[in-house]
This record gives sequence, C-alpha cells and structure tokens, in this order.
Amino acid sequence: MKKTTIRIYAFILAITIIAGILASITNVKVAKASEGEKVAYLTFDDGPSKNTEKVLDILKSEGVHATFFVIKPIYEEDVRFMKRAYEEGNAIGNHTYEHDFQKVYSSEKTFWDNFNKDQELIESITGSPSKLFRFPGGSKNSVVRKRNGKQFNIKLANELEKKGIHYFNWDVDSGDGMTDHASAASIYNNVMKQIKGKDKAIILMHDAKGKKTTVEALPRIIKSLKEQGYTFDTLENYNK
Repeated sequence: MKKTTIRIYAFILAITIIAGILASITNVKVAKASEGEKVAYLTFDDGPSKNTEKVLDILKSEGVHATFFVIKPIYEEDVRFMKRAYEEGNAIGNHTYEHDFQKVYSSEKTFWDNFNKDQELIESITGSPSKLFRFPGGSKNSVVRKRNGKQFNIKLANELEKKGIHYFNWDVDSGDGMTDHASAASIYNNVMKQIKGKDKAIILMHDAKGKKTTVEALPRIIKSLKEQGYTFDTLENYNK
C-alpha cells in the first residue's frame, strides 16, 4: 500500500512538472507571436540635403527610425547630415552615386561603377558598405525597359542578391518624387490611402533639396500611423 501511494504521488508530481513545462513553452510562443503586428518602414531617397537634417529632427522627436537611400553629397555639410542619420540609429542604403538614369543605366559597367562609388561613400561614413539598395526609379522603371529591355534590371538584381545586397521597392508612394510642388496635404493623403489594409509597408518619400513639403507632411504622417497602431523600423530588419 505504501509503495502504491508513493507511485501515485510520483505520477502526480511528474504530470505537474510536464504541465508546467508545456505552459512555459506556450507562453514563449505567445510572447514571440507577431501576427497582426503593423510595421511602417519610412524610406527617404535622393539625399542628403538640408531637408535631411529637418527629417532627422522630426524622427528624433518622434522616437522613430527610417532608411535613407543616399546619392552623392552636393555640399560638404550634406556629409554631416548623412553621418548624423547613421549615428542616430537610422539605416543607410545605396541609391547609386549619380542617380542619373541616362548614365547609371547606360551599361552594366556604368551601373556597377555608380554602385561601387556610392558604397565607398557609405563606407567612409558608417565603416562598412551597405547591404541595402534601391534602384533609381525602382527595379521595374520604364526608362530601363525602353532603353535596355526588361531583362537588364533583372540581371542586375540577380547579381545584387549574389553579392548579399537586398534591393527594395515600395508599397506606398507618397507622390513627392515627380515634383517639388506636391502639397503636404496630398503627400499625407497618398500615404494614408495606400497604406490601408497593409500590416507591413515600405513608404517612399524623398529628402532631396526641393522636398520642403515632404518635411511638412512627415509629423502628421507619423502621428496618424502611430494612432493606427503602427510601429516603425529600418529595412535592415525587414526580413527578421
């Protein structure tokens, strides 16, 4: 009888321990679950410029980070803005050095010359070349298709991937790229309209010299996205 009682207690103890382990495993899974998480990836092309500094001021005050796809600096102070962006936790991506469609896409050689020169610029600021890239005009832009055929960028994209470089287009276009005269209201409305229904969105904006209204629209965009439950991250963490 005594042995039977001991066995019963041992069985109950074992069940209790197993149940505790299973519960802890379940809790870990729940804690790591990211279904329904909403993340906005703010991206800024064609900087650095004085507008980059203004964008950085806004990002810092709002406690969010973004990804900057940079081209050659025009002024010496532009390099300082680029350095600040990196030091404040933002990601720096390659957007080709010259960003001149006719030059960049004139041949594979000129593309890689531009790409490598921009990598050298980025490395001089961050200490290492970037793993992030955005094609000028996007990977499927009409200029390249008309001039070189659709296989041109496909080949370049494949080569980038082989080098461990991740290229990014966008899900949401703010509409500030084609003109310096887009109103802050239209930029805001474009973002809010296109992001509907997206839990994960890469937002295209620009911080070049003439993009004053983008700077004006940015605080409202960030505020509205926060209200909708979005968090913000850089493209370095996009696939993590």
